[in-house]
Amino acid sequence: MNDTTQPQTPQDGSTVPPQQPQAAPTPPYVAPAPMLESDARTIAMLVHILAAVAIVVSAGTLAFVVPLVMWLIYRERSALVDWHGKTNLNLQLTSLAVIVGGVVLGIITLGFGFIVTLPAMIGYGIYALVISIVAGVKANRGEYYRIPLVIPFIR
Repeated sequence: MNDTTQPQTPQDGSTVPPQQPQAAPTPPYVAPAPMLESDARTIAMLVHILAAVAIVVSAGTLAFVVPLVMWLIYRERSALVDWHGKTNLNLQLTSLAVIVGGVVLGIITLGFGFIVTLPAMIGYGIYALVISIVAGVKANRGEYYRIPLVIPFIR
């Protein structure tokens, strides 16, 4: 039956309603397969190392994107990747908060605040770079390393 034809009538004279196409049933949710331990260590290490590269490339402003994307992709497949993704994401978000706070304080004080905030922003950026490399080494060993001096945005 198409749009130009009339509904079919059976021999007894009753009208048959048009058939609606049936949607395919949605399959039940299947959890992703767990990772091998060696793969989990590699991904957890890459979360930190690629975030360190992003710190250098974007001056710390877009470094949160790398751990966020990797954590969202792999968090359900490995507890180690979940842990390291959250910790590095918290580090990058804290770094971003330091940058935004420093710039706001510098602007509010008509530039005089940059005397204090600029060295603090640079210092925390260097700290984030170094601690990301240290955490990457710990992740490659399979350790659950807690990064100090971080605001826990994501638990």
